[in-house]
Amino acid sequence: MKKVLVLTTLLSLSAASMANFEGSAAQQGGFSGEGAKTAPTSVAQALEAWDDAPVKLTGYITKQIDHDEFYFKDASGEIKIEVEDYAWNGQNVTPKDKITIEGKVDKNDWSKSTIDVYSIKK
Repeated sequence: MKKVLVLTTLLSLSAASMANFEGSAAQQGGFSGEGAKTAPTSVAQALEAWDDAPVKLTGYITKQIDHDEFYFKDASGEIKIEVEDYAWNGQNVTPKDKITIEGKVDKNDWSKSTIDVYSIKK
């Protein structure tokens, strides 16, 4: 009987402590104010951005270079993008389709910056 009581108490306490768990699904804070970095919203800004900067760009895919590499263009310029297979989400995109891509800047020492794309929306 004591074992059942102890086990029940332990399970109750662990369940109560997990109720306040905020894990990775919780909104994360950060600094906002003078000197804070803002995410690029144009190709020109993305080309100058820091490595791993999150980006959300609207424009057109103009040309396929390789299986997962393309050129993306907006009013400010053109940049090479690498699109993960899951980013297409079953969509077919043509050079005439205006899309929004989300991903991160990949800065290379030996070549121009590229964008690693995780999401494409028409």
